[in-house]
Amino acid sequence: MLFLLVLLVAGGYVLGIIGFFRANSALAELRSLRRAVAELGARPAATVAPEATVAPEAAVVPPAVAPTPQPAREATAEPAAPPSAAPSRDLETLLTARWGVWLGSAALLLAGVFLIRYAVDQELLGPAARCALAAVLGVALTGSAEWLTRHEPPSIPGPFRTDQAPAGLAAGGTAILFGAAYGAGPFYGLLPPLLAFACLAAASLIALAAALRYGPLTAATGIAGAFATPALVTTQNPSLPGLFVYLTLVTAAALVVVRYTAWIWLGWATTIAGCIWVCVAAAQTSPDEWAAAAFVPVAAALNLFLLPGAALDHPIGRRLAWVPFAAIGAAGLVLETQVSGNAPLIALFLMSPIAVWRGYTEPRLDRLPWLAALLGLLTLLFWALPAWTATGETITVEGIVEAFLPGAWAPAIIRPLIVSAALFAAFHAAAGLWLERRAPHPLNWAALVGAVPVLTLVVAYAQVARFQGDFRWAIVALALAGALTGTAGAAAAESARQRAGVHAAGAVAALALACAVLLHNHWLTLAIAMFLPALAWIEARADLPPLRHVALAVAAVVLVRLVLNWYVLEYAFATSPVVNGLIAAYALPAAAFAFAAVLFRRRADDLLVATLEAGAVTFAAFFVALEIRHGFNDGYLVGAFDFNEFAVHLLTISIQATMYLYLAHRTGRTVFDRAWRILGSVALVIAVGLLVFSPALMGGRVTVSALLAAYLVPAALAVTARRLGVGAAISRVLGIYALVSGFAWITLQIRYLFHPGRMDLLFGGVEDAELWAWSGAWLVYGVALMMLGIRTGDRLVRMAALGVVGVVCAKVFLIDMSDLTGLFRVMSFLGLGLALIGLGVVHRRFVLPTGASKDARDEMPTA
Repeated sequence: MLFLLVLLVAGGYVLGIIGFFRANSALAELRSLRRAVAELGARPAATVAPEATVAPEAAVVPPAVAPTPQPAREATAEPAAPPSAAPSRDLETLLTARWGVWLGSAALLLAGVFLIRYAVDQELLGPAARCALAAVLGVALTGSAEWLTRHEPPSIPGPFRTDQAPAGLAAGGTAILFGAAYGAGPFYGLLPPLLAFACLAAASLIALAAALRYGPLTAATGIAGAFATPALVTTQNPSLPGLFVYLTLVTAAALVVVRYTAWIWLGWATTIAGCIWVCVAAAQTSPDEWAAAAFVPVAAALNLFLLPGAALDHPIGRRLAWVPFAAIGAAGLVLETQVSGNAPLIALFLMSPIAVWRGYTEPRLDRLPWLAALLGLLTLLFWALPAWTATGETITVEGIVEAFLPGAWAPAIIRPLIVSAALFAAFHAAAGLWLERRAPHPLNWAALVGAVPVLTLVVAYAQVARFQGDFRWAIVALALAGALTGTAGAAAAESARQRAGVHAAGAVAALALACAVLLHNHWLTLAIAMFLPALAWIEARADLPPLRHVALAVAAVVLVRLVLNWYVLEYAFATSPVVNGLIAAYALPAAAFAFAAVLFRRRADDLLVATLEAGAVTFAAFFVALEIRHGFNDGYLVGAFDFNEFAVHLLTISIQATMYLYLAHRTGRTVFDRAWRILGSVALVIAVGLLVFSPALMGGRVTVSALLAAYLVPAALAVTARRLGVGAAISRVLGIYALVSGFAWITLQIRYLFHPGRMDLLFGGVEDAELWAWSGAWLVYGVALMMLGIRTGDRLVRMAALGVVGVVCAKVFLIDMSDLTGLFRVMSFLGLGLALIGLGVVHRRFVLPTGASKDARDEMPTA
């Protein structure tokens, strides 16, 4: 917290200095322009001879690009005086006339503060004398500034034409006057409250007048000193009410200066300083924290009331409306989290009437109530609710609920929260219903009706019920849905289609909340997902593009709950295969996302549509994968994997990747293109893992269908993907995988036929018939690849076929010659010999002529 405070103070100081330099530079440029305009007005007009004519087009050429006109020989215009060279900045003058004066004003301020501090420490003077001497010192410094201003020497040309000494004296004097008024009033209690308030107000007015007369340096030093005085002067019995009355006056004075001078930096510095003092009060233990809480809505109202309407014509002026409002509200939230009692809560809830009032009186700020509503919702969410238990009683017989005896509608400990939430929602709904018929932008007010009551109910439900099922909250949500349906019907009767759409969206949200209250775990996510098609229908019928942003947020919530939520693995989905809770958890949300994507795409193909399509694809993949997990683990999603399960995962992912590849080529959708690439990469990783950690190495029980799913079918799908078109590099990778996977399937299938219960080669024996079967099957595989390569003209396939045949040759001469005996050895060598001779004949008759003709064509001369 201390680091944050230091950072904020330093940031405010830097912003103030930067703003001061910018303002001073702008003021100097303004004075220069005024002097130039005055000189042009005093200069006699040039006369031009009648013969000298100017083309009409020259009058409309912008000065920045217009060529320099050549004066006619007959023209008698007076030649312009050469511009005087701008005086260079003198370092000595800069150090003495600028920086030294600024440093001196700061030294004067600190001297006054430390003089009073010294008197307090040494007990030289009483409180009254200290305050009086401080006031005299402040008046003397301010009077000296006025005397210097009235006796200012003639204007000096150049960057140092403005004397900074009066501004420095006035800055120190006004800051000391602030400190004297604060000391005589709240600090020492020398004056009664009314008179102390008058003195503080007088000091504020003096600071205001001085800042308006002596420029931004006075405002910067005076306001900094005014906000720092309470921290520099300590007392045994500090008064928070007096402190924040003083800060309110300082804030008002600073904002009045901002109003009449447009010094933006002063507005930011005032906001930051006020927020820091609220956070400091939050760290104190005092029974008067209500004063800091009261400062929050008062400061927000001052910022909005004193901001001129002309400032809202510019972006920085509009930021001056909502950024201080948000910053002060955030400071109020910090106060709420650190201070017990109702004062911070009331202060934050009062931000809503202020925002509604300002949004009504200034249409350009009609979105400010949304910010106030957000602060109110956070107030409810941060409400420190102690532990409590329901007063009802449940009667059970042998674990079966027989009856429920209701208690009080709500325990006394949670009633303030429920009542506050109800009043908060009712206020925004009433304000929205009243102003949506009268304001220039009705949708901004209608959104309060459709959103704030539903969000308030969600926050209250989360605070009180902790997202546990409770039919009473569902009844409230259904009642709210009915009320919003009524307001939607009333708006439709008034032919206000967009307003009706906003209210209808709120009704659908309330209905989804009612379902979510009664449902648990994945049922809650399903209820949220079913909200999307309804939003799409309302968006199309009511022509409400902003609902697309709402739908995007809803889609993000569903994606997070179903994809990034590890607790999904612990949900109870029942034990029946296929037909279980996973359908509601993933299949139905996938369908809802896909249907909503179709509806939203009819009006625009944007990020929302892409997100919904990606969500549908993701949920479908998760549904299939979790169904496989569920089936192999007897209804549980957490457990060990085996080869058979990995094989089915590989098969399903490969099928999905191939399907999305086909759809990507047919539709051109980017989502399908990304889907097949991602799923294909996952399938390839699993496939390589199954090739490396195959049953021949790891052992284990497998089935024929598992071998097909792990090797042969994915190889066929890889070949299909190559034919659909996947790019040269990916096609080469898929081709290599298909060849290796087909070879692995043949090898493992033969191994399974001879040793169905013991597939591993390290500890299991190998029979002669098995060795011969491998040689024969591999040889047939190589011949088949050669035929395929010849038919398709693919040299890579033919080379792979020769590689397989080479493996067979190596096996026959290295293994079969020593391990096989009798007829198996004869058949092995006989088959290999016939195959090699046959391949030679085929290659000579079908491959070489094609290559020769190609070479001949390449050697033919071209015309």
